[in-house]
Amino acid sequence: MLIFSSFFSSSAFCNDECSNIQINPKVTVLSSYNKLTIDKTKTKQEVTNLAKENNHLENGVFANGLSNTNIKFYIELKTSSIKTDNSKYCIIPDEVIVFLGFDSPIIYIAKELQEGSCEYDIVLNHEKTHQQINKKILDFYLPLFKSASTTIIKNTKAFYTENISDNEKILQDYIAIYNQKLTPLVDFIKNEIITEQKKLDNPENYKYESLICS
Repeated sequence: MLIFSSFFSSSAFCNDECSNIQINPKVTVLSSYNKLTIDKTKTKQEVTNLAKENNHLENGVFANGLSNTNIKFYIELKTSSIKTDNSKYCIIPDEVIVFLGFDSPIIYIAKELQEGSCEYDIVLNHEKTHQQINKKILDFYLPLFKSASTTIIKNTKAFYTENISDNEKILQDYIAIYNQKLTPLVDFIKNEIITEQKKLDNPENYKYESLICS
């Protein structure tokens, strides 16, 4: 889930008392692949329909299988306040949790296929390879994402406010700033996954795999 805020406090960065504060929040970047589910309850037509809905229709025998997952990205934040010399407040992040991982990875295999058959095994292996590609790309870029997250969060200035009741709004402003800066990297990782998946889903590979059970 991505959280965006369309409003930024105009006074947030224009007070020297806050802009000079050295912030050092605890930054934790979490990730998870989540448990892979294999669904064998749908017909070939139902699997095909799901593929169409996700713009991922595979040809021939591989319409019998489909691999799906979603990238999950969210930010949680705890803040605290520092009272200034003029009895106003600087709001700073104390702890930030950033999550980037997969949500509900699932493989669909048409129920017409007999478990243990050559065709079933080929479809299952093909779809598992898709999931392995997801994991491989995430593993490769996760160190970069962690580094970028830490740098962005620790380089964001403290927010100034005249009213401590603004804390919740400022918390959302912080999240919006982090999202604005990290979302392009998340989108880049998504595109890298798509690019690598297309290398598996090509006519030559389909033809090769279809001949295995001939």
